[in-house]
Amino acid sequence: MSKKPKKKTSKPISKNSKAKQARRKKWRSLFWKLSLIFVVLLAGFTLYLDSVIQSKFKENRWQLPARVYAQSLELANGKPMTRTRLRQELELLGYRKVVKATRQGDYENYQGSFFIHIREFQFWDGQQESLPVSFTIQSGRIAGLKNRETGETLQMARLDPLLIGQFHPNRLEDRILVHLDDVPEHFKQALLTVEDRAFYEHSGVSPKAIMRALWHNITSEGRSQGGSTITQQLVKNYFLTNDRTLWRKFKEAIMSVILEVRYEKDDILQAYYNEVYFGQDGGRAIHGVGLASQYFFDKRVRDLTPAQSAMLVGMLKSPSGYNPRRKKEAALKRRNQVLRLMYEQKHLTEQEYEQQRETTLSVVNKPELKLSRVPAFMDLVRRRLQDSYSEDELKSEGLRIFTTLDPVMQRYTEEKVAKTLSRIEKSKGIEDDSLQTAVIITSSQTGNILALVGDRYSDKAGFNRAIDAKRQIGSVIKPYVVLAALEKSDKYDLATIISDEPLSLKQQDGTLWQPRNYDREYHGQVPLFVALMKSYNIAMARLGQQVGIDTVADFIEQAGVDGEVRALDALPLGVLELTPVELAGLYQSLASGGLKIKPAAITAVTDNQGVLLERYPIQSERIASELNTYLVKAGMQLVVEKGTARYLHNQNPFTKFAGKTGTTNDLKDSWFAGFSGEHLAVVWVGRDDSKEANITGSSAALPVFTDIFNGIPTETLRLGYEENIEWKLIDAKSGLLANDYCEESVEIPFIRGTAPREYAPCEPEEEESFFGL
Repeated sequence: MSKKPKKKTSKPISKNSKAKQARRKKWRSLFWKLSLIFVVLLAGFTLYLDSVIQSKFKENRWQLPARVYAQSLELANGKPMTRTRLRQELELLGYRKVVKATRQGDYENYQGSFFIHIREFQFWDGQQESLPVSFTIQSGRIAGLKNRETGETLQMARLDPLLIGQFHPNRLEDRILVHLDDVPEHFKQALLTVEDRAFYEHSGVSPKAIMRALWHNITSEGRSQGGSTITQQLVKNYFLTNDRTLWRKFKEAIMSVILEVRYEKDDILQAYYNEVYFGQDGGRAIHGVGLASQYFFDKRVRDLTPAQSAMLVGMLKSPSGYNPRRKKEAALKRRNQVLRLMYEQKHLTEQEYEQQRETTLSVVNKPELKLSRVPAFMDLVRRRLQDSYSEDELKSEGLRIFTTLDPVMQRYTEEKVAKTLSRIEKSKGIEDDSLQTAVIITSSQTGNILALVGDRYSDKAGFNRAIDAKRQIGSVIKPYVVLAALEKSDKYDLATIISDEPLSLKQQDGTLWQPRNYDREYHGQVPLFVALMKSYNIAMARLGQQVGIDTVADFIEQAGVDGEVRALDALPLGVLELTPVELAGLYQSLASGGLKIKPAAITAVTDNQGVLLERYPIQSERIASELNTYLVKAGMQLVVEKGTARYLHNQNPFTKFAGKTGTTNDLKDSWFAGFSGEHLAVVWVGRDDSKEANITGSSAALPVFTDIFNGIPTETLRLGYEENIEWKLIDAKSGLLANDYCEESVEIPFIRGTAPREYAPCEPEEEESFFGL
């Protein structure tokens, strides 16, 4: 009889077991809840990172600084040019003097013969390809300009313009954008071989590369190796920081995957080309292969050789450690390592490898870019652009701004200003560094600003006196009082007699205004040209009253002063307050023959691809007749030759200038405004605190002007023949025609038919007889 199996009896569950099961259930629930929360947060965080990537990477990939260029030097047969001037321009541009000019940026110079390999450049009016030119400088002019390779005669050639400054975003980054097609295949091969061979296979992050790098770092005795893909490097450089934290690496990995999902591989590679960092140029960070190619080799990316591509790729590991200018041997060794890897990966044949390996680094010597070396001019350019472009556009859109600045003239003016002010202070016993100045030089016919100084230490950014220092202008206004008289009434000419006797004018507050001459003398009845030449205050104040102060004020306002010109009795003596730039604008109408022309700083603006956005043509408006302006210019020539500005004539006897000195009350402000046939310049000298400086227009501003034009070649002022102008010899005392006995006679122009017809009553001096009877 079989036994019945025993029934299994379950043991009663203890309270401890029940508690453990409850805890496990609770932890599982918590785990899944936390997991769900983590997934939700991760998803939200991923969506957030995705929006960041799309908003920045797709719409506005880089903040490109606006690049501001000086005017380019034009070479043309017959153009005035000195060897010194040309060599200074080439030096500023970083051209290299060599025995044989074979590369862009090279030049040869044998006495008066020049051979220049002009760099390619995208001007506002089109692309200029590199051009080898030759010419000579004979008798101060260019001759025989031709294409050195073809022998073809050239009408004109332009040097590439000097980059004088940039409007930067918050980070001082600079780059030249390139497209994928611009970059040669050997650069791409070198990059992928060294940085990311599996670039086209991975999805943003390469676990294999990370493990390989980790193993290498464990076993290589301190020599670290990175495992980041090109995508990760781009994310780190473009979106993140260089912080070595797990959180940053976590974000980097997620964003790399997102980037790979959102964009094509070639888009990512092109972005990498433009973002990658190649070191510093002073305060400027060199980003992108486009700028690096220009900075190190003075050429476009498409023209890089395999060896040059290998050098740039080799630098990525350590831009400072492999800088070819500072660490030539390390850079050469690193370049050859990259070339070896390219050969091993069959991107170079053995012959190509050996040829490239034997080449030198071929890095050009370029001067470090000095950003904003002309802060006063850059300030003016920024203000002129404000009406058309926002601050954000100036700092991020990569605008290319072509200006009128002459870099050689600017540098020379800066040097002369500083030296002359120090000399003036020393000679007059004035405290060192107490005088300040502002200078503006323009083209006398076009109004283009060629040089601008807003501080005696010209590279100092701060208060821009050329634009912002409004001061009373003193006697420099007097030519406009004369021009107003000639324009508004036909009874005036340069020989018209004006009284320089005491004058009292009642003011609105009941007081009497009694103008005085600088020499505290009265000169009786004087011809108008003498009153201008000697700067007689009383005669000019009386002329203003005769013409009408309201008339004079309206005329000066129309001639080029922005804002209201108050009709004050003292207006003919210069109580009007203007900045140096405003005064230059006023004087431009005299220099240009009666045309109102606003001084211009900008020629054109293009986008970062060279597409023209805006031109700034010369705009003019006639405010006075050419004939009357001719007369005033002749009177201003007498100011320089025989009057208050004769120091200029004594120092430059072979160049004719027209000009006028100006001094304000209490000797606070010194002015001189003058022009030749080619240039116009306004100089102000004074103190920032407006205290008495014990200087006059003749003793401070005039010497600064003179010293500048002692070294700047300029065309003499030729009034030329005018059919309706006739010149007569006039007695300087009576304003009548001079006879042979007049001691002080001056040749004066008149509109035909208006000259005096009477002769001055000049008589010979009586001679004593031999016996004195």
